[in-house]
Amino acid sequence: MATQFELIKRMNSVEMISKMTRAMQLISSVKMRQSKRLLAEALPYTVHCIRTMGRVLYLTPNLDSPYMRFREKKKGDDWRLDVYILTGDQGFDGTYNADVVAATRRFLQERRQEIEKEGFVPQITLYLTGSRGRDELEGDGYQIDRSFRYSIQEPRYGEAEELAEQIFLDYQQRETDEAHLVYSMMYTPISSAPLYVRLLPADMEGLRRIINIAVEDPDIKSVLPPGFPGQRPQVPFDYPVDVDTLMDYLFSTYLSALVYGALVEAYAAEQSARMTSMDNASRNSSELMRELHDRVNRLRQSAITSELSEMSASVEAMRHYDSAVSGKRE
Repeated sequence: MATQFELIKRMNSVEMISKMTRAMQLISSVKMRQSKRLLAEALPYTVHCIRTMGRVLYLTPNLDSPYMRFREKKKGDDWRLDVYILTGDQGFDGTYNADVVAATRRFLQERRQEIEKEGFVPQITLYLTGSRGRDELEGDGYQIDRSFRYSIQEPRYGEAEELAEQIFLDYQQRETDEAHLVYSMMYTPISSAPLYVRLLPADMEGLRRIINIAVEDPDIKSVLPPGFPGQRPQVPFDYPVDVDTLMDYLFSTYLSALVYGALVEAYAAEQSARMTSMDNASRNSSELMRELHDRVNRLRQSAITSELSEMSASVEAMRHYDSAVSGKRE
């Protein structure tokens, strides 16, 4: 059984840990709100790109863009699938990374079966932004590009643009037939869930659903322009005769905005998971402190009771001794 000194020493340790978890909770809360503001600033641009592409496709119904359809291949050919997975490097984030890895496994299993059903041979390469999850997925037999290094911490548009450009060039040069992105998106201010979106060929309907989810977040809605997203423009516009050049530019900018938005969402979701985890840790520390405090009080009360019992026994013994001595004298 622990002594009173040991319990007090443990209480001091728990109190220090509680202070750390509360500080990390506050820091994660601030970072999450900052990331939400960044996402709100990028959303109008992303929506504008998607709407512009939609209008071009509507005005040019015979346009056969390679960015909107899968390539035609012969049965038995290799089908190169690149999957970019936004995991983190740090800990104390609850089940954030585990959830993303689990969603990746489900997606890869489903997509592999679909590719094999079409008669192609899947060649899958994974690109993880963080160090978490690499060993688990590599243990499943997937090929992971170890040279790929990126971080979702404090994302910047310039870095996202470089990543999007590399994905776009790989697709243009036929280094890949299909590119997907797996990350965690916040559905409510305090909860998130992993999802996967197809980057190329573009999935316009899937992108619209993601934007509709994002604009419902109160933190994002509070900093968006009034009336966003508003009605679709109805005024026709002219564009160059070289539609392919226009589509190359639009898809390049759309991809940059989408990757940046996903990085910001993943960063916000990680901070939210860490904030929740630290809040739970703080509550557990408080409960443990109360339990230790009760144990110390019980030990102190037991010690006091023991001392009183010893004092009473000593007084009683002295009384018997005095009686015995008095009897002998008589």
